[in-house]
Amino acid sequence: MSMFSSFDKDLKKADGCLHIAADMFFHPIGEDMFHKWDTKHPAFPGPKLTKVTLECKDPPPPPKKEEKKEEKKCSCACVCVSCVPCPPPPPPPPKKEEKKCVCVPCVPCVPCCAPPPPPPPPPPPPPPPPPPCPPPVECHACCCPPVVVHHHHHCCPPPCPPKPAPPPEPTCWRIYPCFKVIDKCKVEPTEWTPMMKDYTADKVWQLHVYLPDVAKDKVMVDICDGTVVIHGEGIFHTHCGMWPGHVEHCCDCTRKEPTPFVKQFKLPDKCKLKEAFVEFEKEVMVVRILRG
Repeated sequence: MSMFSSFDKDLKKADGCLHIAADMFFHPIGEDMFHKWDTKHPAFPGPKLTKVTLECKDPPPPPKKEEKKEEKKCSCACVCVSCVPCPPPPPPPPKKEEKKCVCVPCVPCVPCCAPPPPPPPPPPPPPPPPPPCPPPVECHACCCPPVVVHHHHHCCPPPCPPKPAPPPEPTCWRIYPCFKVIDKCKVEPTEWTPMMKDYTADKVWQLHVYLPDVAKDKVMVDICDGTVVIHGEGIFHTHCGMWPGHVEHCCDCTRKEPTPFVKQFKLPDKCKLKEAFVEFEKEVMVVRILRG
């Protein structure tokens, strides 16, 4: 709480002495020995302080509202300048209504004052009917020049084109490791080939190929123009002898040379080339073709 919030009241209670007013503020309890005690201070230099009397002034009166004076109408029969009423204001001129053009959707807006659009042109006349087809001309022996008959597409449908010739059947295809058509190529047998032996029976033709230490994806079997071609990469043992007396076998030696080979076999009659089977298990490849 500020000391000066009730300064006027405290100064009035202290008989105009600032010291007593200060003691009463800092010691508000009446039983306190310092609440109101005689300070007996020496006189202040300068003019003596006089007791200040505070009077509450009444609040200023509210401003008076100006009363409007009623105009007194003149009751006399004479016409004076002050009594003549003002003429009424002239009425406003009538507004001219503007004609708005009403547009229909999807139709271009045409002003109301524009001339009407020209009428659409008449539709074109229908085309003339096609001439009739001439009658067929009979063949007779005479010296007259040949009569050429034109074909009208609008009179009768055109003749059907001839059917294309069927594609020729393939003569060369691969049956191992996958079945696919291949191009014909020249076969040149190599000097060395693995051990192979064919067997011919009434209902089947078989070929056995001994391929030790050879991966399955290193050998291919083709059928081309009635012959079976075996080609790929075999393993040749350099320490076990040379061909033709060399015997294929499997051993633990390290003198093994990958050697390419190619060999073909002529097939017998009545072989069903589309019914060929190839099996490659345990270092032996078997080619089997049925006969009928």
